[in-house]
Amino acid sequence: MDLVEVQFAAAGKSVFVQPGTTLLAAAGMAGVDWPTGCRRGMCGTDAARLDAPAGCLEPPAAHERGTLDRMGLTGDCRLLCSAKVVAGRVVVRGDAVTD
Repeated sequence: MDLVEVQFAAAGKSVFVQPGTTLLAAAGMAGVDWPTGCRRGMCGTDAARLDAPAGCLEPPAAHERGTLDRMGLTGDCRLLCSAKVVAGRVVVRGDAVTD
């Protein structure tokens, strides 16, 4: 099983994680403090803009998609507590609301 690279652009930090790891867990492993709320994909506190080519992340579940839609966020945004890596390299560019 190949590890997935997750890069946190603003913090200048990267970490390699197992497939199935959430981006929020990867942030913790990299020592990146990311705001979070409910950790269930409902509040939207941890919404981020990503560079993630097709196949790098699991598709969003209905609860995450609903939260992103409610917030009016585009396809390059995901909730770090819900988005799970699959393969390749994912770059977390910044907060989806403020950046």
